Amino acid sequence: MRFPLLVALLLALAAFGAPLAVAAPHEHPGANVAILTASYGSARVDVLAGDEVTWRNDSVRSHTVSAVDGSWASQRISTSGVFTHRFTTAGVAAYYCQVHPFMRAEVDVHQLLLDVPGTTAPGQSLMLTGRAALPAGTPVSIEAADGSPAVSATVDSAGHFGASVAPRASTTYRAVAGAEASPSVPVLVLDRRVSAKARARHGRVVVSARVTPASGGATVVLEYRLKERFGWWPVRTARLDGRSRAQFAVKVHHAVRARVVLVADDGATALARSAPFRVKPR
Repeated sequence: MRFPLLVALLLALAAFGAPLAVAAPHEHPGANVAILTASYGSARVDVLAGDEVTWRNDSVRSHTVSAVDGSWASQRISTSGVFTHRFTTAGVAAYYCQVHPFMRAEVDVHQLLLDVPGTTAPGQSLMLTGRAALPAGTPVSIEAADGSPAVSATVDSAGHFGASVAPRASTTYRAVAGAEASPSVPVLVLDRRVSAKARARHGRVVVSARVTPASGGATVVLEYRLKERFGWWPVRTARLDGRSRAQFAVKVHHAVRARVVLVADDGATALARSAPFRVKPR
């Protein structure tokens, strides 16, 4: 198919409301490290075997990124310059700056890595995911430091794995496959409380919500119980301010039951809910 004809076909599909599939750019997992005036921005980074690390010089001085064992090295990197290196073998890769030898750091290369999860509520189901530089089908055990039972996962064809956990208290988890183990990642469990009420103010109905312990910046959702939607339905979203409070200005034509829900970073997982209350027309 010639290129002009392909463009015409895509435009025609768009005109008739057909969705256009746009390929996302290929992502290269890894890490980024800033190079500062007299140090590297991260003294240590964790990557999976096969990942790339990219260094960017954010200082006004020239630097290098050079392996201590001499196996790889950059040229001098000037201001805003970058250097990228792919790490294929598990282990600790120490490096330094040849111009300023006191500048030292390391890259820790692993066969297993867990993604850093968000916070959760006591007993709330939380999906832990990770990546492995191991064959598809390799069994993985995800273990908690608090001694709770391990959960099992399997490496898929894309090198990913995942399993659901439900911690009762803050702990750390690591992934284990044979003799290989990932670095531990923390899971923060917070027993939060949400209080909410509605009142008329300045000609409007305002729903006020407060979360304890303080959770400034977290997301809260105002929900109504709607018969026509067979349950609770989100109607407004807000961010908690520095005092862990949020407000919703609403208009209703008849009284409805409402509640406010604190959600996780994914915007969907409920961490805590207020007691239901009524919102009435002004």
